Amino acid sequence: MTSTAPDRPQPLFRRIRRGWYHAPFAVPALTFAILVFAWLSALDLDRTSVGTGTVVVRAVVALAVGVAMAGGRRITRLYHPGSPSEVDVSEAAEDGALPPGADPTAWQDALVRRRRQIRQEAWAIPVALVLLVGLIFLPRPAETSVSFAYVVLLALFVPYAVSLIVSRSRRRDSVDALLVPLQEQARADEERRTGWAPPSPDDRIPPAAG
Repeated sequence: MTSTAPDRPQPLFRRIRRGWYHAPFAVPALTFAILVFAWLSALDLDRTSVGTGTVVVRAVVALAVGVAMAGGRRITRLYHPGSPSEVDVSEAAEDGALPPGADPTAWQDALVRRRRQIRQEAWAIPVALVLLVGLIFLPRPAETSVSFAYVVLLALFVPYAVSLIVSRSRRRDSVDALLVPLQEQARADEERRTGWAPPSPDDRIPPAAG
């Protein structure tokens, strides 16, 4: 696998994305746990006060889910050994070119997975956005205000979701610009191999002389 990690200075968002990808396991686990904790707090609409025991239970559940989500990301990487990373694929799509010496087969598989993820965003992100924002319109006791954790969750997720929705077509087209030539080349190679004549008995390699 050839990395697209550049030698020249990169924009801040690329450095943040690469830093997040290569962060120690505890960083995404705790980040996911905090988001899940905020989500659980947002779901609790009918309580005017929350006891210490409830907060502890929420924290334990959120931490367990965060560890599971972070572990799932690591397992996904191990499931595709030698494949370009998500960061490499994103940067290559943004640059409009594969890195020098890229393995066509490995990159084709990685680009197919990336396109599948973008296609899933077409329904997953809007549904999650509607569910999250819709909580604020659910009836609640008059003396109950919107929790601070819920406000933080909205402030983080809504801009991120909107940016994904707005940029989805552009990101899909960028991936297709790299994927389609690889697929066409793979089909051409397969057709060329299909046209080869089968080997005859005389083409067998003679045994080595003892």
